[in-house]
Amino acid sequence: MKLPWYLILDILLWIWAGWTIRWAWPKLGRVHRWSACSAAVCVMALQTLNEFMSRRIYNAWTFSFDHNSMIGINFLGDPLEEYLFWWSYAWLIPFGYYGLVAWFGKKDQARGLPPKITVQE
Repeated sequence: MKLPWYLILDILLWIWAGWTIRWAWPKLGRVHRWSACSAAVCVMALQTLNEFMSRRIYNAWTFSFDHNSMIGINFLGDPLEEYLFWWSYAWLIPFGYYGLVAWFGKKDQARGLPPKITVQE
C-alpha cells in the first residue's frame, strides 16, 4: 500500500494554518479578524470554482493516480486532497499576513518608532 503523501501534506498544511491562526488571533482586533476570516472564505469559494472550471470545463490538468496515491474521497468529482491543499492556504495567508504586520508593529513600538500600519482597533 502506498502512503497517501498528498493527504499527509494537506494535514501538515492545515496544522501550519491552524498554528498561524492561533498565533495571530490574539494580536488582531475584531475588524482584522473579520477581514481575515471573510477573505479566507471568499478565497475558498473562488478556488473551488477555479478547480471545478479547470478540471471540468477547460481540462487544464489531470491527476495521475499511479503516481499520486489518493484516499479515494471525491468532492465535486475531484480528489478531496486537491481542495484541502488550496483551502489550507486560504486561511494561512491572510492570518499570516495580519499576524506579521501586528508582530512587526509591536517590535517597532518597542523600539520607540511610530507604527505605520496597525491591526488593532
